[in-house]
Amino acid sequence: MRTFISLLTFSLLLPLGFLQAASQPAGEQPKIHVVLVGDSTVTDNAGWGLGFQQFLSDQIECTNLSRGGRSSMSFIKEGRWAEALKLKADYYLIQFGHNDEPGKPGRSTELDEYRRYMNQYVDEVRAIGAQPVLVTCLVRRQFDKDNDHKITSSLTPRVEIIRQIAAEKKVPLVELHDRSKALCEQLGREGCYAFSPKKEGNVYDGTHLDAKGGILFARLVVDELRKAVPVLSTNLLVEPKTTTIAAKETTYDAVVSFDGSGTHTTVQAAVNAAPVDRTTPFVILIKPGVYKEHVFIPKDKPFIALRGEPGELKATVITQDTNVGSVDVTGKKTNTRESATVLVQAVNFSAENITFENTTTREQHIQALAMYVEADRASFKNCRFLGWQDTLRVDNGRQYFKSCYIEGHVDFIYASGTAVFDHCEIYCKADGYITAASTPAENKFGFVFLDCRVTAAPEVVNGVYLARPWREYSATAFLRTELPSKLHPEGWHNWGKPEREKTVRYAEYKNMGLGAVSDKRVSWAPQLTDEEAKAYTVENILRGPDGWLPR
Repeated sequence: MRTFISLLTFSLLLPLGFLQAASQPAGEQPKIHVVLVGDSTVTDNAGWGLGFQQFLSDQIECTNLSRGGRSSMSFIKEGRWAEALKLKADYYLIQFGHNDEPGKPGRSTELDEYRRYMNQYVDEVRAIGAQPVLVTCLVRRQFDKDNDHKITSSLTPRVEIIRQIAAEKKVPLVELHDRSKALCEQLGREGCYAFSPKKEGNVYDGTHLDAKGGILFARLVVDELRKAVPVLSTNLLVEPKTTTIAAKETTYDAVVSFDGSGTHTTVQAAVNAAPVDRTTPFVILIKPGVYKEHVFIPKDKPFIALRGEPGELKATVITQDTNVGSVDVTGKKTNTRESATVLVQAVNFSAENITFENTTTREQHIQALAMYVEADRASFKNCRFLGWQDTLRVDNGRQYFKSCYIEGHVDFIYASGTAVFDHCEIYCKADGYITAASTPAENKFGFVFLDCRVTAAPEVVNGVYLARPWREYSATAFLRTELPSKLHPEGWHNWGKPEREKTVRYAEYKNMGLGAVSDKRVSWAPQLTDEEAKAYTVENILRGPDGWLPR
C-alpha cells in the first residue's frame, strides 16, 4: 500500500504530456516538448538557449521563445506568454530578472511585482497540465573594482524570490545564478573574456554570452535540471552533441540591440561600421525594441540590409518626431532630408520586418517623413510605414515594396520614383490623397499598385482620392486592388490645376470592392485594356537596363 501511494504521488508530479507518452506502445512515444521562456540571457543569440539544445536527446523537442530586453512583466503584457501557453508543452523553463531591475522604463518591476508575475508563470503552466521549472538568473559578471575574482551580484534579491517561490509551491529549481557566479569567480575577470561578446567601442559584455559561453553555462543548466527533474535524466546528455556551434548572430555583419546584447546599441552606429563601397550586402540585425533616432544611409554605403527578426514586425521600430518645422540644437530649421526618420541615399538598400515611424501628429499639418529613399534599387519586404502627411517619399530611382503596410492621410506616398507596391495594405487615416507622384516625363511608369488593399479609418468622412499630380506628368496605376467605399467616386484629383489633366498618366485595371465602381470616374484616368495591363509586371517596370529584379 505504501509503495502504491508513493507511485501515485510521483505520477502527480509529471506533466500531462509525459504521462500520455508513457502510455504509448513502444516505438510510438511522442517527443517531450520543452519550452524556454526568458530574456536575452536565455536566447539562442546571446544566452545559453542554443547551447542547452546541444545537451538534449532526440526524444526532446525544444522551442526557445525567449526575447532580448524582456522582463517578467513585459513578456506577459506583449502577449508572448499567452503564445507560449498555446503550445501546451510538457515543461516550461522560466528565467527572468535582468530586465526587472531598476532603471529600465516599461520593463522594471518592484520586488513584490516580480514575485507576483513569477507566481503567475508557475500557476498558469500548471493550469494547462504542464510542469514549470524555475531558473535563477545567469549572473552578471560584476567583478569588484579591487578583486578580479569577486562578484557582488545585483540580482540577488530576485534570485531569493525565485528560491522562495520554488520552495513554497514545490517547483523544480535550476540554480543557475550561484553556479554561474562560482564559475565566473573561479575563472576571474580576464578568464571570462573568453566567452564574453564585444560591444561597441571594443568593450567586453559582462552579461551576455557568445557561442562558447552558451555551451559552458548550458552545461550548468542541464546538470541542475538533471537533479531537479530526475525523470528527464535519460534524455539529458552528459556531453553536448557539438562544441563548435555558431550562434545565429554570426550570420549578420552587425547586431543592434538596445539592451547591449548586440554589437551596437543604435542603428546608426551599425551603419557607420559598414565599409564604404561594398559590393555585397552588409546585413544588420535589429533586435526587437524602439529605436528613437534619425538613421542616414549615405551614398558611399551601398548594400546596407536592415533586418528585423522574422515575425517581429511590430516589435522592431525606428521612430522620430521631427518634421520640416523642427529645429536642431543650434536653432537651425530642419530640412526635409534631415527631418525624415530614415534617409536612404545609397543604392541597393533593403529592409525587412521593420516599422519606420514618424510620430508628428495630424494637428501639425506639416511634412513628416517616416522614410525618404532617393536611391536606385531599394527594396522593402514586410515593413510598416507610419505617419500622417508625406509618410513615404520614394524618389530618384526604382523601389520595390512587398507585403508592406503604409498609412497616412495627405500625399502619404509621393515623389518621382518608379515604385511597385506588391500585395501591400494602404491605410487612409483621414480625408485626403493617397499618392502625389512627380514622375519625370521620360519615365513610363511611376507608382504601380499590384494586388493591393486600400482600407479607410472611421475618421474618413468626406472621402479619399487615389492620387493628385505633384508634377505635370504624374504617373500612377492601381491594378487588381481592393478599394473601399470611402473612395471618392471620381477616384482622382487634379490638384486644382485642370491643365494637368492633359499630361498625367493615371489608370486602373480590374480593381475590386465598393470603391471600384467606375461609372463616375474622371474621364482623364482610363481603365486599362487587357493588352495594356500586360505591361504592368514587376519585371517589366523595374528591370531597367541593368536587369534588376528584386527578390
